[in-house]
Amino acid sequence: MSNPLRCVVDTSVCIKYFIADPLTAKVNQLFGHLANPQTEIFVTDLFYIECANTFWKYVRARMYTAAEVQTDLATLKAFPLRVVSTADLMADAVTISLSYGTSAYDASYVALSQQVGATLLTLDGKLVRAIAASSYNICSFNDFDVPPLPLI
Repeated sequence: MSNPLRCVVDTSVCIKYFIADPLTAKVNQLFGHLANPQTEIFVTDLFYIECANTFWKYVRARMYTAAEVQTDLATLKAFPLRVVSTADLMADAVTISLSYGTSAYDASYVALSQQVGATLLTLDGKLVRAIAASSYNICSFNDFDVPPLPLI
């Protein structure tokens, strides 16, 4: 029996579930693990408004409709993600952001990863490069091998 999936994801990964992209199938495979109640995919509470803002940008660019946004927000809200308050992450996030030159927003995901002891999966290349030489557990989603879904 394999270990259940445990990771932190940021908006750059999750949004590919909704917006057609070459990585959509891989993100679908990752989120398919949510059917296993032992799977733990962590996000900050900031994650939801970041996703909403990304949808807004696609609507403004006329690449997405407002109706699609409402449907996808409902889907996003229904995912059984483990949400951690940024109030519990902000002190570490500021320390990380000042040390590595990242935004406090991005650093909140790094702090969450450290707090829960799970790998941060991101498509933010700038963040990956900034944190690469540190002891923080961060991985470009491009380089992450999503484990196969367990057979039922």
